[in-house]
Order: sequence, then C-alpha cells, then structure tokens
Amino acid sequence: MKSTDLAKAIIQAHPNIKGFFGSNEGSAIGVINAVTELKKDGKLTVVGYDSGKQQMDAIRSGKMAGAITQDPIGIGYWSVKAAVQAIKGETVPKSIDTGFHWYDKTNIDAADIKPLLYE
Repeated sequence: MKSTDLAKAIIQAHPNIKGFFGSNEGSAIGVINAVTELKKDGKLTVVGYDSGKQQMDAIRSGKMAGAITQDPIGIGYWSVKAAVQAIKGETVPKSIDTGFHWYDKTNIDAADIKPLLYE
C-alpha cells in the first residue's frame, strides 16, 4: 500500500516524530500499518479522518487515538435546504458548514456518533 510506504519513509526520516495524521481513510490505515510494521505502537499518536472498519478497529484497540468524521446527516440536511432556497430564488450562502465530529474509543458507539460512521 502506497500510504504505508510513504508513512514508513516519513517516520524513518523523522525519528523524533510524536504524531501522525491520516487525512482520509486510506491514509489513516497506511499510517497504522507503518506504525505496526516499524514497531512504534504506543510511541506515536495517530489521528485519522473518516471511518471504515479498519480505522474503527484501530480506535477501539487503542492503535489510533481517534478520528474526525464528516456528518452525512448534516450534509443531506444542508444540501436540501440550499436547494430549496435556490428554487425559491433566495440567497444561498457561498460556503455551508455541514458539520464534523471527533470520535475516539470513549464515544465511538454513542448515539450521536454511531450513525455517522460506516464500516
């Protein structure tokens, strides 16, 4: 996996690195794989973005500190609201914050987080 090889190269080039952010599911899994292969478990704080089974398993096991997830419910709500505003000829904001949420092993199964994650 390319993201694993890249993460390994970065970690090896910077032996004092304290943390690593995977900016999407594939990158986050690559970082987890690199940390495992280099036997750096517990020595680097790994944070990701999105979800997916491997990433959620890594969070539950403690290999990953947590992740940020999009809010697909918010995305749907604000998309429909903007469409209705446009149809009515109302002004639609140029930028709409559809939401995001931090999750880790303490809230991964919480009622407000669980529906936002996918496996």
